Amino acid sequence: MSRDYKLETMWHLRAKAFREEAMPYFRYMGQSGFPAFMSLIIISSAIYYISLIRHMPASFPFATVGVIALTLVLSWSPLRTWLAAGDTVFLMPREAEMTGYLRLSFRYTSIACSFLAAIVLLLYLPIYNQGPAIGGGWALAVAAAALKAGNVWGAWKERQMTWPGMRRLMRLLRWTATALSLAVWLNCPVWQAAAFTLLIGVLYGLLYRLPARHRFPWERLIDEEAKTRKRYYVFFGLFIDVPSLPSSIAKRPYLTWVLRVVPYTNRNTFVYLYTASLLRTEMGGIIIRLLLLGCLIIYWFADDISLSGYGCILVFGIFMGLIAVQLGGLRHIHRHSVWKHVYPMPEKQRAWQYIKVDRVAMVLCTALLWLFAALPLAFSGVFLPELAAAALALVYIAIRPARLRKKLIMDEDED
Repeated sequence: MSRDYKLETMWHLRAKAFREEAMPYFRYMGQSGFPAFMSLIIISSAIYYISLIRHMPASFPFATVGVIALTLVLSWSPLRTWLAAGDTVFLMPREAEMTGYLRLSFRYTSIACSFLAAIVLLLYLPIYNQGPAIGGGWALAVAAAALKAGNVWGAWKERQMTWPGMRRLMRLLRWTATALSLAVWLNCPVWQAAAFTLLIGVLYGLLYRLPARHRFPWERLIDEEAKTRKRYYVFFGLFIDVPSLPSSIAKRPYLTWVLRVVPYTNRNTFVYLYTASLLRTEMGGIIIRLLLLGCLIIYWFADDISLSGYGCILVFGIFMGLIAVQLGGLRHIHRHSVWKHVYPMPEKQRAWQYIKVDRVAMVLCTALLWLFAALPLAFSGVFLPELAAAALALVYIAIRPARLRKKLIMDEDED
C-alpha cells in the first residue's frame, strides 16, 4: 500500500468516524420536533415564494436580492479537513504527501457548497427572468460557476497567509469583489460583465501573490476544523447534552455596557454570570446574527405589505422561534462546571436568575423584531397584523418561564 493511499484512507476513516459520532445526535434532534418546525418554515417560505413569482411587483429590487443571495452562497467557502492538534506531530513530517488528502477535502466541501449555490441560483432564476434578465439565465449560471471556483481558490490562498489581519482584509475584498461582479452581471450586457469579471480575476491573481504565505497552513486548518466541530456540538446541545468542548470568548465591546447595568452584588451573581455568558459566547453571536437578519427580512416583508401584512408577521414568528431555541441552550453553558462546587455560590438562586436573564433577552429581541414589522405596517395604515403579533408574543413570553422551569427540573433529575 502506497503512502499516499494511506493518507487518503485516513481521510475516509476520519470522515466516517465523525458521521458515526454525530448520527445519534441527529436522532435526538429528530425526536425533539425540530424537523417539524423546519418543515413549517419551508412550507411557509414556499407559499410566499410562489405568491411572489405569480404577483411580482414592478418595484421589486431584482438586482439587490440577487447580489445578496448569490454573494452569500458563492463567497462562503469552508473546508473540512478532519485535522486535529496532534497532526502537527504525526502528519507534519509527511506534509509533502498531503496533496491527495487535501484533494479529498476540497472535493467534499466543494460539492456540498456548489449544491447549495445551485439551489439558490435555481430559486433566483424565476425572479431574475421576470426582471431585466439582461444576460439570460445560462450566462448567469456560467458566471456563478466561475465566481464559485474563484472563491474556492481565493479562500485557500487566504488560509495560507501568514498574518491574520491580511487574511481578514483579503477575505473582505474577495466578498466585495464577488458582490460587485454579480451586480455587473445583473445590470450590464454579457460582454461588459465578462470583461469586468476577467479584470477582477487578473487583479486578484496578482494581489494574492503579495502577502507572505505558508505552503501548508497546519494551524489554520486545525483551528478551522475545531470551530466547525464546535458549531455542530453547539447545535446538538440544544437538544441533548454533548461532550464539552473548549469555549471561545468574544469581547464584543459594543455590548460590554450591558454588564455595567447589572448590580454587582451577591444576589445577582447568576444574573451577571448568565448575562456575560450570553454576550461573550458563540451563542450570543448566533443570536445577534439572527436578530439582524430577522429585522432586515421582516422590514422587507412589512414594507411590501405581503399577504395583507401577515407575511411579515409569519417571518416574525419564525425568527422569534429561532431565537427562543438558541436562548434555550443558555441553561447548559455552566451545567457541569466544577467551580459551582468550589466557590460559595447561591445555588438556590440559579434557576430564577437564569429565567430572569432569559426573559429580559427574549423581551428585548422580540420587541426589536416587532418594531421592524409594526412601524412600516403602521405607516401604511395596517394595524391588525402587528396587534395580533404583539398578543401572541406576550402570551409566549408569559408561558416560557414555566416551560424553562420544567426543563431545569428534568436536567436536575438527569444529573
